[in-house]
Parts: sequence; structure tokens; C-alpha cells
Amino acid sequence: MKEYPKFRYGLTVLAAIFIALSSQAQDSESPEQRDFYLFMSGKVSAQTKKQFYPVESFDGKRLILDGHKRTLKPTKNLNCSLSPLMVISPYYGEIRDLEYSFDSNAEKFRTMMVINEMNAEQMRFEAGNEFEKAVANMDRQGDIVPFTQQDIDNIELDELTKDQKENELLKAGLNKLIDSIYVRCTLVPERSIENAFATAVIRIAAMGNSGDRISFVRIAPIGDLHAGIGKTIKFESSFPELRAGNADIDLFLFDGDGKHIATNRSRGLQKLTPEELEEFRNLDKRAKAKKAD
Repeated sequence: MKEYPKFRYGLTVLAAIFIALSSQAQDSESPEQRDFYLFMSGKVSAQTKKQFYPVESFDGKRLILDGHKRTLKPTKNLNCSLSPLMVISPYYGEIRDLEYSFDSNAEKFRTMMVINEMNAEQMRFEAGNEFEKAVANMDRQGDIVPFTQQDIDNIELDELTKDQKENELLKAGLNKLIDSIYVRCTLVPERSIENAFATAVIRIAAMGNSGDRISFVRIAPIGDLHAGIGKTIKFESSFPELRAGNADIDLFLFDGDGKHIATNRSRGLQKLTPEELEEFRNLDKRAKAKKAD
């Protein structure tokens, strides 16, 4: 067998490749009219209750799972898994201008609660001052007592102190504590695709765990894509809050039937020549024959 520059394959891996190939080569065009791409993708599963079920397809709103009777809505915190798989596919799309940022919604909520409590305390303090001044005015039988310079200085100091504390709270920890990711990119497919969805693999270097990298897998609905036309995609995914040193993301694309879509960001991407594709097909036949023996 010819050895390709980027990979060496064992028979087990070849069998996985050709399962994907045979399931995706059903098209009105003949193989000679199509380009085929070899790349790293994966088998996606979604968790319902305590069990993971392979994702079979996506109807634009809900996931159809293999072995599970009920469909499942892809929420931003749906727990998923992805088993790496080398595949061959005639589908390709460009991922352009990928941007993502991490944040902590839980930390924002805690900060807002603290700021609200500070505001409430400030209001109670100001109300107490006003009450004392009102009592003093009554004791003086209605004489008007204007604010002294000291009163004005105290109010300004209180406001300054409150602003400083708010700024410190907003800055503290938000660059370390994360529990969500916001993703934005533009997708430009070579062919029109119905009910597309993405699987995001989020890898995080967690602080305090000896530099361990923690991975989360989430599914994001995309919808229909039209050949050659860019579509801006935005989605948010969430995960348990943790302290992170750094983080990154990989995106895997699928159509509504669960077929793999190669992208310019696919790992190990290689466009196959007709001769290479034929050689893979022959190996597929030999692998299946050996399995049948």
C-alpha cells in the first residue's frame, strides 16, 4: 500500500474510515464528479439521564438518537461526547473569522448580588441620614438646616468608595473563573446543506489540577447552509465553573443526516486524488472480506 505523508493506518482504523465512506457516498453525482476529503472527525453521542446515545440525525430542532425512543433538544449545557474517527467525505465548507471568548455567568451573578447589596446598604445609609436631619429640623421648629460642607464631602466619599468597590468586583476573578463560551464564525459550504449542526470540543487547562486539561463537548444547531453563501453563526455553550489558565476549541460540522463535513480547520485534512480514493475503496473491500471470514 502507498504510504501517505501525514498518516499511517492500521486495519481497524481503515475499517472505520470506510464505514464512513460507504455511508456518505450515496449521491446523485458519480464519484468521478466529486472531490473527496480525508480528515479527522468523530462519532457524536448525547447524554440523556445517565446514558450516552449516538446522534443519528438532526431535524433542525431536535436530535434523533440511536437506541433512544425520544428526541432531544440540543441545549447549551447538554452533555455530549465525541469518539475520534478518520473519515472520507465529499462535503466541505470553510470556517472563516472564528472568534470565541470565555466568561463566567456565575461570577457575574455573584458580583451583581454583591453590588445590589452594596446599593441597598448605601440607600439605607442615606435614608438614615435624611431621617436624622428631618428629626433635627423638627426639633428646631421648622428651621431649614442646609447641608454642611462636611455632609457634601461625606456623600462624595461614599460614592467614590462604592464606585471603586464595584470596579474591583467586576475585574476580580472574571479572567480566571469560566463557565461559558461564546462562539462566532462564518460558514461557507461548497454544497447546500440542510439542518447542519456543529459539535464543539472545548479544552481547558484547569488551574489547581497539576495542569490537567479538561474537555467538554457541546452541540450547537446551525440550520440550513446554501452553496457558496456565507452564514454568520453565533452560539453559547456552558459547563461547570472552574478556574482556567487557558482554553481553546475545535469545531466539527455535520449535516442533518449526521454526515461528516470537512473544513479548513479539520485535523489531518487531505484532498484525495481519484487514484488514492480507488486505493482506499480496494482496501475497504479487503477489510470487509477479512471481517466476513
